[in-house]
Amino acid sequence: MKAWLLSFCLLLTSCAAITQTTLLTFPAARLQLDTVTVPVQLANTPALRAQGLMFQQQAEPGMLLLYTEPQAISLWMRNTSMPLDVAFITEDWTIHHIRQLQPFDETPVPSEIAIIAALEMPQGWFAAQNLGKGTPVRLLAAEAKP
Repeated sequence: MKAWLLSFCLLLTSCAAITQTTLLTFPAARLQLDTVTVPVQLANTPALRAQGLMFQQQAEPGMLLLYTEPQAISLWMRNTSMPLDVAFITEDWTIHHIRQLQPFDETPVPSEIAIIAALEMPQGWFAAQNLGKGTPVRLLAAEAKP
């Protein structure tokens, strides 16, 4: 009985939805992509990565989803109203590829390979900066966790 109750509680906890009233605050970071320096929000915990840009009204500053170990990931646009580009960043801190994400599209967009980070920016930002596959990326500074 206790095992069943514990399993049920864990299931409810894992299914808890993020709502606008429970939004987390992101630490700030600065990235350098080739010669371009840009401020971003840093999603470096599972809870921050799960929230991502949901419910935000604009994609600037962008968001860096940072992982402790390289891994294959999938992203979606649940509760995200603005079109984005996402750059999947390899363990050697270069852009592997960039994919477009459409508002509210819940279709999973896979990284295709193990990555250390994903950078979400307003759609067209990478092209406007002339950045693409092979661009080096450096994390210049990051605030402590909020």
